[in-house]
Order: sequence, then C-alpha cells, then structure tokens
Amino acid sequence: MSDIILETKGLKKHFPIKKGFFLREVGSVKAVDDIDLTVYRGETLGLVGESGCGKSTLGRALIRLYEPTAGTIQFDGADFLHAKGETLRKSRKDLQMIFQDPYASLDPRMTVGQIIEQPFHIHNMLNQTERRQRVKQLLELVGLKASHVNRYPHEFSGGQRQRISIARAIALDPKLIICDEPVSALDVSIQAQILNLLKDLQARLKLTYVFISHDLSVIEHVCDRIAVMYLGRIVEITSRDELFKNPQHPYTQALMQSIPAIGLGKKKMSKILTGEIPSPINPPSGCTFHPRCPYKMDICVNTTPALRGTPDHLRSCHLDSNMESKFKTNTTTQKELL
Repeated sequence: MSDIILETKGLKKHFPIKKGFFLREVGSVKAVDDIDLTVYRGETLGLVGESGCGKSTLGRALIRLYEPTAGTIQFDGADFLHAKGETLRKSRKDLQMIFQDPYASLDPRMTVGQIIEQPFHIHNMLNQTERRQRVKQLLELVGLKASHVNRYPHEFSGGQRQRISIARAIALDPKLIICDEPVSALDVSIQAQILNLLKDLQARLKLTYVFISHDLSVIEHVCDRIAVMYLGRIVEITSRDELFKNPQHPYTQALMQSIPAIGLGKKKMSKILTGEIPSPINPPSGCTFHPRCPYKMDICVNTTPALRGTPDHLRSCHLDSNMESKFKTNTTTQKELL
C-alpha cells in the first residue's frame, strides 16, 4: 500500500494543569506525546494498549475534536491541522467518528430520523424529500428498518443504537472513520455482528478505519495493521499477522501473554506485567516503559528509543536483534473467540 490518506508527524496533545486563584499553569498531562503515524487508504489501522495510554485522545486529535498541542496532520494530501473556516468545514464531512457509548452519543430528545438527517442540515446537502429518503436508505444499510425513523434512542437496544451511530457516521460518505472502542459497551453476542457490519460497509463504501480498542481479539479480527501504544507513545507498529506471530517490544509481548487461553491457567499468565502505568503528568525518563520492563538496561533509563526496524515492522526499544531472539515469547491467537 502506498496511497496515504492520513499522516502525522510529532503529534502531541498535552492538557494543562492549572492551580491557584489565578489558575496558573503548573504542569500538563502528556496524553499524546510525539506520534508519527501513517494511515493508508482502504486499510483498518488498530490502536491498542492499556486504559489511559492515550488511544482515544489520539483518535480525537486526529480529527481535531481535541486541538493538538504540536505536530502536523496531513489528510488526503492537504494540511488539515491548520485548516480554518470553509476549508475546515468541507474537510469535516470526510472525517467521522463512532463513539464508545452509543447512548451517550445520541441526543435522547431527537428521533432517529432527525439524528441521521442532522449532517445533511449542517452541510446544506439535499432537499427535505431527498434527506428523508436517504435516512431510510441508511437505516436499511446498517440493518435496521425504515419504519424506525420516528423512534427515539431509548426505544432501541445497545447494538441497535450503535447501528444508528454508524448510520450517522456514514451519512456524508466519509473517507476516514475513527472507531473509538465501538463494541466495548456491547454484549459479547452483539459485538461480532457490529464488527461484521463495519467490515461489510468498508468493502461497500471503500472506507478507511482507525480502530481503537483494548481487546486484542477484536483488534486481530478487524485490523490490517496494528500500532501498540504505551503512555502516549507508539512502541510498536506492524501488520496484524506479524504482530501476533513475532511481537518485538517487551510491552507488546506482555499484552500477548495477557490473552486468556483455555487450559493453560497460571502457566500462560506467568509473565503478566506488575505495577501500574506511570502518570502521564510526570512520565519516566528515557524509555517510559523501563520501570515495568523485565529487560531494563542502563540506556533505557536515560535515552528515549526511536521507532526503528524494517519499514514493515517498527518498534521503540533498545534491545538488539540478538537479545530479541533470546527474549522472544510464544503467543497464542484467539481467533476462535469471535
């Protein structure tokens, strides 16, 4: 793949911490810290990591729901970070987001028809008759009935509400959709249906996804490439098959070890990480993973590792190739879970 749809360089999002009567800034939460990321047209790029690692913040920063603190964002060959006014408004319809909690992201005072029709009002597209017809088409496209158009969100199940959110997201024929843990709030029995719907829509509408999740089995099921995040940084990025077959960063190896496997019990869980993820307010020096890393070296404490390796498999670690082969961990994939 060589057709880049989204690219970031040095992207940062720091949230200021203010105290005192005059609300002086005394520090910042480094939620996203120096991210270089490339998303190719038509692919599904997964973002995975522990809660609090900055996945959702990065997703929102990519489409400027959070204004980045520093860095660059190129979308479809144009500078998206500094776009303003009408240029920004036109770009917005090509970038959409599906949120984690479908009930919280839908206005309970609006009918399903009004919710899905709203993007057409904002962008002055289609007349009233065409809008209503398009809404019914979208409902049927996501597996709901056109007759549901006058119902309210509380009248639907969680899976149905997420289908409504998806219909709203694809209404303007976007090029890129950020999926922020779209199935984590749903029953396991419904998750596969929503994931299969997303894959079907991607094939039909030629969509590109950035798929955020903490569930490795979900990531494995839907993603083409996977970026592993830890404390606001990407520590490894490669193809799905390569990551599950050959994880090279110690943190990625620990994530793989945490996947439940039937019958292995304590043997499988023997290398789970200890300790808590450090605070993004005052992250550790050097490699931010070194306080929890079983292979810590002196260089890890003082020097931040760059993403290096082959173009198809990058990782941010000071371990050389000889040590990697020594520490390589056998992993178990969980395709049967879905």
